[in-house]
Amino acid sequence: MTGSGAAQQAPDIRHRARQAMRIAGGCSLVLAAATLLWPGRTASSLAMIFGAALLLSALAQAFLALWAHIAMVLRLLALATAVLTFVLALLAFNGGHVELLALWLGIGWAIRGIVQALTAAWDDGIVAGWPHEVCGVGTCAIGLTVIAIKFETVTGLATVAGGGLIVIGALELLAGGMLRPAWSTATAAAGTTVVSAHATAE
Repeated sequence: MTGSGAAQQAPDIRHRARQAMRIAGGCSLVLAAATLLWPGRTASSLAMIFGAALLLSALAQAFLALWAHIAMVLRLLALATAVLTFVLALLAFNGGHVELLALWLGIGWAIRGIVQALTAAWDDGIVAGWPHEVCGVGTCAIGLTVIAIKFETVTGLATVAGGGLIVIGALELLAGGMLRPAWSTATAAAGTTVVSAHATAE
């Protein structure tokens, strides 16, 4: 591909990446609502929801492997973790004790977060990639938290996982550009307030 062709393709790839993150964010929020509000929650119902969440993570990692402008080593890593997360999704769909479900979900989130953060740091095609890095680090931290907590009840796991899905969904929407105008407005307002307070003090 020529340099001009690559330059023309870059905006299209960035648009696809934003759309993918927005879709992922919306799906995460829907899964969060299902996790927190599902009537008569059981380990089986959580298994279905967590399996869907892990499938979403696998698709996100596969997208990074196929479309991100990263070195071949990172591309292969993203592809390998996508396959691993797909296996974790199958394990979750098969059900099990709440501790096993938490383990599958936590591992899936942790490896997805690591891959997303690394990809955001190395992808030259991402403009202002810090939201993607924050999303990756946050997703990894939530995954490690789910792994570390010893869950004994379905309600406890559902509450933590549902809250985690809300945070992940918000981070994905931020990475997709939906929350950036609000973030910019809030940052500008905070800066104006600080400047005004400083001027008043003087």
